[in-house]
Amino acid sequence: MKKSYIKIITRLFSIIASTIIIVSCASIGTPTGGPRDYTPPVFKKSNPAPNQTEVGNNKLTLEFDENIQLDNPSENVIISPPQKEMPKIKANLKRIDIELIDSLLPNTSYTIDFGSAIKDNNEGNILNGFSLAFSTGEKIDSLQISGTILNAIDLEPITGMTIGLHPADNDTAFTTLPFARVTRSDIYGKFTIKNLAEGKYKIYGVKDADRNYKFNAPTEDIAFLDEVIIPSATVTSHIDTIYSDTTRTIIDTVMTHSTTRFFPDSLVLFSFNEGFKPLYLSKHDRRDRERLLVTLSDATTKLMHITPVNFEAKQDWYIVERSSTNDTLTFWINDSIAYELDTIQVVADYLKTDSVLNIVAASDTLNFIYREGPMSKNNTNNEETTQQRRRRKAKTDTIEVESLELDESISGIIDIYSSPSIRFGAPLSKLDQSLISLKTLVDSTWTDVKEWEIEQDTLSPRRYKIKHKWDFEKKYMLTLDSACATSIYGLSNDSTSLDFKVKKSSEYSNLYIETIGVTSGAFAELLDNKDKPVRYATIKNGGAEFPYVKPGKYYVRLVIDTDNNKKFTTGNFGKRQQAEQVYYYPKLIELKPNWDVEQTWNVFETPITKQKPYELIKNKPKNDPNKPKEITEENEPIYSNRPSAKF
Repeated sequence: MKKSYIKIITRLFSIIASTIIIVSCASIGTPTGGPRDYTPPVFKKSNPAPNQTEVGNNKLTLEFDENIQLDNPSENVIISPPQKEMPKIKANLKRIDIELIDSLLPNTSYTIDFGSAIKDNNEGNILNGFSLAFSTGEKIDSLQISGTILNAIDLEPITGMTIGLHPADNDTAFTTLPFARVTRSDIYGKFTIKNLAEGKYKIYGVKDADRNYKFNAPTEDIAFLDEVIIPSATVTSHIDTIYSDTTRTIIDTVMTHSTTRFFPDSLVLFSFNEGFKPLYLSKHDRRDRERLLVTLSDATTKLMHITPVNFEAKQDWYIVERSSTNDTLTFWINDSIAYELDTIQVVADYLKTDSVLNIVAASDTLNFIYREGPMSKNNTNNEETTQQRRRRKAKTDTIEVESLELDESISGIIDIYSSPSIRFGAPLSKLDQSLISLKTLVDSTWTDVKEWEIEQDTLSPRRYKIKHKWDFEKKYMLTLDSACATSIYGLSNDSTSLDFKVKKSSEYSNLYIETIGVTSGAFAELLDNKDKPVRYATIKNGGAEFPYVKPGKYYVRLVIDTDNNKKFTTGNFGKRQQAEQVYYYPKLIELKPNWDVEQTWNVFETPITKQKPYELIKNKPKNDPNKPKEITEENEPIYSNRPSAKF
């Protein structure tokens, strides 16, 4: 009995000791998780298998080596041929399940391109460019083509553009049928259309907002090539050399591999928008009695005309102030019978878009209602207008003289090439130029400038430009005597003098670019670091001159001006017209004060896909492995501080 008790106690202590050891071993430290995983998921198998033939099941599964997630599969996963009904695609742990709602086409090769949609569940490592191909027939088509799509106006890579093919013998397919084969461009604008059969194709691109895989909305961005695409492939040898030392001088092993290269592999598409916007009357307003404001939705070639309905007016009862595209209009009423009315009713004749997207003539009856008061709803800025102040003062007992307002827009210092302007508060009925003088300071004496003129702006009847060939560093004074200007409302200006000075020549830079390959029929633009034009120059005799440029850092863009209208012209698919060709000088140019810069640019030397300076590209990843090295000194422009014969 005693021995038995001792055994029990001994076994009990043994169990307790073992438990303590196990717990201690299990609690030695907190796991750190190890180093970060940078490896994307690895594809293990699928049903159907890659490149499997005679597939009849519309349900597919793919398995990977770790748990995965799918990033927006409805947008990022592309199935070719395209599906009319959206397939069901979902991730489930290590598996992707796909159900194709459309019936499988017979004797057809299918490609499911995941792009950058697949990533691991923990670290988000992306499996880029993964795709699965299979065929419903006895063989699988294996040809492919690839290229890049760029925005025509600025060579920006286009992400997410739908790129597709149609048989070459169907010229209307792009606007009537879904693509026969399809893919989408990646972050760099690159695309590959896989599993093509032998044949002749035409290639197109569309920013497919309605996901119908064709160009059926005139507002969509598109691209096309007129040339016939014939896919082909060739087997080439690729040599890999393995070195046995870090200096790569001692060869260890040389291996030769056979690879297949597919053609064409460097297509370039240029995306453009035909510029169509529905044209309609978007807004009309009356903020004070004398002005009717009208806004159209887009530019128009025809200026709106208004005809009175509820009153009789003289023939020229208004003066129109407009934008350069005729879409923003101000009608200044110079007939007191009209502007004293609280409601002005007119018939507006203009152009607009009809239900079948044609531009047609239209007539609408518009009511312009004015409610008196400085804080009225008509006055959105809660400020009195000139005419409201005039009426308010006229109603008081105090005698006050209201004068014509003048916008003194001439700054204290002007550029040598500028045409400073003045703007009156209302259109003028009279301007007596004999009462306006321009003087310059010569030896401390203000002296009359002889050759100068004042010119009315063609868009704004209230604005007048001062035209003269200015001299560097000189001071000028523009004087307007009282009553030199009288508005259509009978108000005259007060006497005013405006002083200003021209910048020094040493405050400018001069730039000349020799454009090898382009001698004329084009123009160049100086661009800021936001890719926005700041100066313009016509290409003449193989070069572009930019005199008197503000010092700074610039880029240069060249446009082949085929229609000679001095601006970029977009394309038109109906006319099979491409957008005008654009090229970028591939380097930054720094312009310093009092320096002349000359540079030579072989316009066609750099491939078009590499021309746009990296710093100007907006569509790029934050940590881009393709980011180029900084420009070296040998790539810098030629500087000189000597006068240049070209200027």
